Amino acid sequence: MGKFDTVIEKHTNLGVHANNIEYAISAIKDGVRREYILETLTADYRGMTSQQATELLEDLYAKAGGEFKQESRAGYLYGIFLLLIGFGASFYIFYVMRYGGKLSLVVIGCAIGGIIGGIGYILSAILGTHREEDSPF
Repeated sequence: MGKFDTVIEKHTNLGVHANNIEYAISAIKDGVRREYILETLTADYRGMTSQQATELLEDLYAKAGGEFKQESRAGYLYGIFLLLIGFGASFYIFYVMRYGGKLSLVVIGCAIGGIIGGIGYILSAILGTHREEDSPF
């Protein structure tokens, strides 16, 4: 497991079963939310207490680079998509203004909304306010 070897050794010495540690590591790598991992680890068939599970997750998240490492992806993707729409519409507006033609109010709205929305999504992802609450993974 590489970077998790010290955590595995520490928690097996404390009496945690190896399959529980392996599950926690794979769940963290897959980006599963903390609440779901805790719920699964403290289930009756796993045999872990809430304190053991919390300590294990704290150590694993410290080694993995943080808890919310993968949660802001959609904010970046939506932001980039909206910026592409906004810049495309802005280029069309520039083209029409330069070489003549009809300009639609919809294109102007797409340009303004795309740029403002894209910047808003990217800033919310950077600041950490954009979280996918619906997805269990």
